Amino acid sequence: MNLYTYYYHTIIMVFRWKHFLFLETMFLKKLFLSDKEKMFFLSLSKKRKIEFLGIRYALRYMGIKMNIFYNKKRKPFLFPEEKYISLSHSFEKIAVAISSYQIGIDIEKLREDKKIMKIKKKFIRDDESIFIHPNYEEDYLYIIWGIKESLYKLEGGIFYSFLDHYKVSPFSIKKDSCVSCWIIKNSYSKRFSAFYRKIEKHYLVYIIDK
Repeated sequence: MNLYTYYYHTIIMVFRWKHFLFLETMFLKKLFLSDKEKMFFLSLSKKRKIEFLGIRYALRYMGIKMNIFYNKKRKPFLFPEEKYISLSHSFEKIAVAISSYQIGIDIEKLREDKKIMKIKKKFIRDDESIFIHPNYEEDYLYIIWGIKESLYKLEGGIFYSFLDHYKVSPFSIKKDSCVSCWIIKNSYSKRFSAFYRKIEKHYLVYIIDK
């Protein structure tokens, strides 16, 4: 376990999941899954299997015994006590957030191939590029991407364009900082506060809608 953050309404966990096949076998034996759930799990891609097990590992670690359901926007929540869940994974790390409020979370590894530099035009707006410090461009790109990915999850994956529907206000990189950001709809815009921190070679971002 790398990170365990607790607020009165939200729990955030980040942990390493390096040996997936071993953990898959181990947790499938320990989890009490119905035959229907096991069949569903076996039909998933590796990415979705990691998410499936990651959420259940987090719940087990915290001693939470609740069922996972999905609302109309396909966002997971816990029943009978309605709490919302968001999950992200990047290479060997998984981030899980459980909150009384709707929440979006993202974790991204700083890649050696600099891929984020190659795709920045797909998600960086003109009014965002002007405040990115050239000496720390890669860090800015990961934080902004994480914010927009978290907004996307928060909204339920309705708006796909990271250029048209999500906006990040100017900020300077500081440790464990907060950034203003927006979901832009046709009729109105809504402001949120995004929180980010660097964990080893990863950036973690989360947004709580409260």
